[in-house]
Amino acid sequence: MKKFMDRLLDILLYPVSLYEKLNDEKGTLIAGIVLVGAIDLFLPDVSGFIKLHFTGKPANTVFINAILAVFIAVVLGIVDVAFISIPLFDFFKFLKKKEVKLYANIYQNAQNGGQGSIPFELPQIKMEDPEHKASSIKVMKAYIMSHFLFVPVSLIINYAFLRDITTESPDAMQYLVLVVFMLIFIWSAAILTRGINALFRFNPMFRMLTFIIVFSWSYLFGMVFDLQIMNWLVKLLR
Repeated sequence: MKKFMDRLLDILLYPVSLYEKLNDEKGTLIAGIVLVGAIDLFLPDVSGFIKLHFTGKPANTVFINAILAVFIAVVLGIVDVAFISIPLFDFFKFLKKKEVKLYANIYQNAQNGGQGSIPFELPQIKMEDPEHKASSIKVMKAYIMSHFLFVPVSLIINYAFLRDITTESPDAMQYLVLVVFMLIFIWSAAILTRGINALFRFNPMFRMLTFIIVFSWSYLFGMVFDLQIMNWLVKLLR
C-alpha cells in the first residue's frame, strides 16, 4: 500500500528526485515566466479572449492589442511567479535556519544523554538535512512546474463540465464549481509544497507547516492578483 501511495504522489506531485535536479539556469526560468503569464492571460477561454480583443477590430487596433498582449503576458508572468515564489523562499530560508539551530540543540542534547527529551525519534533526523540546495530561482521553477500538472486538468474539466455554468445555473452546480476550483487550488499548493520540502530538505516536524504556509500565501495573493493586478493590466487592451 505504501508503494502504491508513493507512486501516486509521484504522479500527482512529481517525484522528489525531479525537484532535486532543478538548477539556477535563467534561460528556462524566463521561458517559464512567459508561459505562466500566457496561461494567466489567455486561459481558460482563449477563443473568448481573441473574439473580445481581436475579432472585428481595425488592423491598427489588432496590431496594438497583439503587442500589448505580449507585454501584459510578460508582466503577469513576472508578477505571478516572483510574488508567489520569492516571499516563500525568504520565509522558508528563515525557517530552515531555525530548524538547523533546533537540530543542533537536539544532537547536542542526545550526545549528553538527554534523548528522552527529544520530541521525535533520532533516526528520523538525517545528518545531511541541515544542508539544502534551495534558491529563489529553484523555488520559482518549482512553482512554474506546478502549472504543467494542474492547468491541463483544470482546462479539461472546464471545457467538459463547467464552461456552461453561470450565475443563472442551479445553486448545486455553482457550489460544484467552487468545490472543483478549491480542489485544484489545493492540488497546486500541494505540488509546490513538495517542491519546497525537497529543495529545503525539511524534516517531518517542519514539513507539516509547509503546506499551510504555501496554501495561505497563494490564496491571499491569488485574490489580489485576479481581482486587482490582472484586471488593471487587461484594461490596457483596446
